[in-house]
Amino acid sequence: MACVDPTFLAVRQAQAPARTRAREYAQHLDAALFGPGVYRVPAAPPTPAAILSGAYRGVDAEERIEYFPRRPAFCGRPCLSIAFTVGGHPAPYLKDIVKNRVLLDGAHDAVMADQGWSRTRWLLEWPGYENPVSALPVAGLTRAVLAKEVARAVFDFLRVHAPLGAGNSPWAPRNVHYGDVRLVAMNYYGRAWVPVLAFDAM
Repeated sequence: MACVDPTFLAVRQAQAPARTRAREYAQHLDAALFGPGVYRVPAAPPTPAAILSGAYRGVDAEERIEYFPRRPAFCGRPCLSIAFTVGGHPAPYLKDIVKNRVLLDGAHDAVMADQGWSRTRWLLEWPGYENPVSALPVAGLTRAVLAKEVARAVFDFLRVHAPLGAGNSPWAPRNVHYGDVRLVAMNYYGRAWVPVLAFDAM
């Protein structure tokens, strides 16, 4: 049985025939693959601190980000995907989300309200670690609440594992600075939601 996001189709129902809507939805999921690698993305809108410090490079600036690797079970086209953007720019920093420095696009959207679920599950997929699956109540779950849930989980994970971790890979906990981690999307693969994380590429 194919996974379909009814909210994606509903907003387009009056705009296009069924075949066009299905093609648009397929393109939406294809765009949510987020395969591991280094990519160029438009720079995010500046925070006040970035403007004052001179770190903001202008509206035409680009950034290089690298997606964290994920196990095969959590790669490929997802059943559902929730994107996180600020002013149309992808991959806000977790530190800015948790401290309310940015306003997510659609921050107050009830992102799973139309699924008919009372709860769902998600896990923090991190290379080399088996993290437990966590329950996620759907009632009152907005895009902003979901993003902060992920941001806090990543912070706690790094706080526990960074002092103990080993390895030279760029995504080993001891080599990852929380301030560099970015949230691209939450993808659903039929078993659980998995955050698509990225960090600033060198």
